[in-house]
Amino acid sequence: MADTKDKLFDKAKVAVRSTFDDVELDSELNDLILSARDDLRVFGLIDKAKSSDEDDSNLITQAVLLYVKAHWGYDNPDAERFGALYNELKNKLSVSTQFLQGDAYEI
Repeated sequence: MADTKDKLFDKAKVAVRSTFDDVELDSELNDLILSARDDLRVFGLIDKAKSSDEDDSNLITQAVLLYVKAHWGYDNPDAERFGALYNELKNKLSVSTQFLQGDAYEI
């Protein structure tokens, strides 16, 4: 795994109920967090963590965690539900000028 874990790593680990340390699983979890951030960025949403030391908004944090929960594990019976919740939150954020990229916002 890369030496640097995303700042949401510990929250994501709790969210997926992972209680043990495994370098490969930790790497996969960190990659999912980064993928969630990339997906939000591609969708036009701000990712403050890439541009400053500010904390993510609670809604961006929640979106990242929902993405991770939707994509974690092969036999996840709740994957579809978490994926739908992620997409619903992402869609709501995308109509808010507070979260959309623009001249006043930087990535």
